[in-house]
Amino acid sequence: MRLLLPGRFEDAATGYGYTRALFEGVASGEFPAAVSITLSTRHVGVTRKDTFRPGFDDAVRAANENGYPVFVRSAGGGATAADVGTFGFSIVRPNVSEEERCGIRERYDEAAGLALTAFGRLGVEAEVGEVREEFCPGDHSIRVGGYDGGMKVVGIAQRITRRAASVGGIVLVHGEEDLARVLEKVYAAMNLPFRAGSVGSLHRAGYDGGVDEVVEAFAAEAERRYGAVRAPVDGKIIERARSGEGERRVIR
Repeated sequence: MRLLLPGRFEDAATGYGYTRALFEGVASGEFPAAVSITLSTRHVGVTRKDTFRPGFDDAVRAANENGYPVFVRSAGGGATAADVGTFGFSIVRPNVSEEERCGIRERYDEAAGLALTAFGRLGVEAEVGEVREEFCPGDHSIRVGGYDGGMKVVGIAQRITRRAASVGGIVLVHGEEDLARVLEKVYAAMNLPFRAGSVGSLHRAGYDGGVDEVVEAFAAEAERRYGAVRAPVDGKIIERARSGEGERRVIR
């Protein structure tokens, strides 16, 4: 398995294109399985289901007015927000024989385990569990604190097709106040429950390091777990990432 660390893309459109190109390349057999860890660029990510909700146009307008372009995510869940204080990670594999294929819950457990062990390297205590009225709600969120008053520090989602599967998430290191501000407007526009205090960060949990240090902890854990080898990102993936950007961005 390869370990890919492409850094921060020049814009969120290229970042979304990279995620799609890597997934499709692994699905086709062109590229091997990979753990990818990518620094975020400011944006709001919505699901296809969100695009059909009443108030979606107002949600896009609110995000744009706050400087957050909106993109449609391939994975499920709900709306998320990212900026320079966050990063994403994903474990991408081809779908193999029925005997070897793992299930949805096993993939969630795998991604949560990777994150929690990486946090342990940093001295951050967290656990798997939903928090009340959180963004992109799910029982495999990673939280600090309990359900009622806790905060979410990692959201996990997955994408599955006949040929490949990907599981991963977004890790919040700092900048949670601005993310909460824009998400509050996005969720309100779509009349969905949301509690601003549910948006957490490692800094809010007491960790004082930077994003790069947390990325390195995730990379080290990927090396330990999978024997993943650090490798440059194939130029074909970058080329494909930079094409067709208009298809991914929502413009209202």
